Formats: sequence, C-alpha cells, structure tokens
Amino acid sequence: MIISESYLNKRLIKNNYALVAVGHIKNYESRIKLFNKLENLGFKMPSIISPSAYVSKHAIVGRGTIVMHGAIVNAGAVIGNNCIINTNALIEHDVIIGDHTHISTEATINGGVLIGSKVFVGSRSIIKNNISIGECSIVGAGLYIKRNLKKNSFNK
Repeated sequence: MIISESYLNKRLIKNNYALVAVGHIKNYESRIKLFNKLENLGFKMPSIISPSAYVSKHAIVGRGTIVMHGAIVNAGAVIGNNCIINTNALIEHDVIIGDHTHISTEATINGGVLIGSKVFVGSRSIIKNNISIGECSIVGAGLYIKRNLKKNSFNK
C-alpha cells in the first residue's frame, strides 16, 4: 500500500502523532521509509510502552519505539528510534540498541550488549553479555550468540 503525502497531510491536521505499525518480517526498509516520511511531514513519533511492560526510569527509549506486553528494559539500556521490543523480551542493563531494530518475542539481550541499527533478533534468541552485533544483521530464532557478529551477518 502506498500512502500519499496528501493523505498524510490531511491526517496531520487532525492528529499530529503517528506510530509505524509495519513489522520487520522481510526487511527493515519499509519501516525506515515510512518513519522518515512521517517525521519529515511533521508528525510526532511517541514511544509506546505497554502497561504490562517494565521500563526502568534509568533507561532511554527512542522516538517511535514500541515496547510490547511483558517486555523488560533494565537500567542503563538505550533503545534507538523506530524499534520493536516484542512481547516478553528481556533487555538487560547497559544494552545499546540502534535505530530500526526488532527484538522478537522472548529474546534475551544480556548486559553490555551493543546491537547496531537495522538488526533483527529472532524469537527466544539469547545474546551473551558484552557481545556486539553489527548493523543490518539477522539473528535467527532460538540461537545463543556468544561471539561478536560483523555487519550484515546472517545466523540461522
């Protein structure tokens, strides 16, 4: 579906908030394109945090990011813009997650992990503490990552 600027401009007059509800199934490009288009038109991109999620007051959650039901984001975590922290995901202390990244259902990101922009972490994956995941990488569902991954890595 192509959303025209005139359609969006009409919506901006009535409500100046927007949230990108496009997933990260095939790639991140649609999410980024829509996010940038909405921001450029003047929409405010709030963070959405489920009432059943826990986000530490010492964590930072970027614009347009959604933290789903039962997710936990601990102190010192920094989550970029336009991210998805899916249901029951665990983001431990001092984790940094780049923009446009999707952390899937029940994934565990241990302390001190650095995740680049445009990364997909599959359901029930575990990333060991102090690991770096390069941008544009994919971590398949159920994996245990215990070594650094370079940019554009694909692990399944």
